[in-house]
Amino acid sequence: MTSWINERAEEIRRAEKQKKEELAQKLTVARDLKAQLAPFWQVLVKVLLESVKEFNAEFPEPARQINEVSTPDADTIVVRRTAYPTVSLKVQVNNAGTAATYSISRTQRKGINTTETQTTFTYVVNDGQAAYADPNIKSHEDMAKVLLDPFFEF
Repeated sequence: MTSWINERAEEIRRAEKQKKEELAQKLTVARDLKAQLAPFWQVLVKVLLESVKEFNAEFPEPARQINEVSTPDADTIVVRRTAYPTVSLKVQVNNAGTAATYSISRTQRKGINTTETQTTFTYVVNDGQAAYADPNIKSHEDMAKVLLDPFFEF
């Protein structure tokens, strides 16, 4: 009479084993994806750094220059202009490495409230190549334009 208990216990064990195998597979896929996308992120950071240099060459006035750029860790870049109107950009890759959140804070002048916007962009791998998920962003330069556009507001 207790065979139904044994059968049910076996069903539960099979389901648990299947869940563990699926989780392990997902973790492997996520690790592989992050490994592929890490160089993609590094190229974006290089493009941003070069774009900041070009911006500062184009606008040599101290009040217009981007005067702070840092990479506090491998998955983050921070770009700031401290003269009014101030702009602060922080871009950080998520733990999986498949998306980056960026926040842009702006203060028009002293005594005015700061406005902040936060957005996310995602990466995908198509045919073995990393790319932006947004079809309007085809290159790192396109992404740099989006990220650095607020610095053009004087």
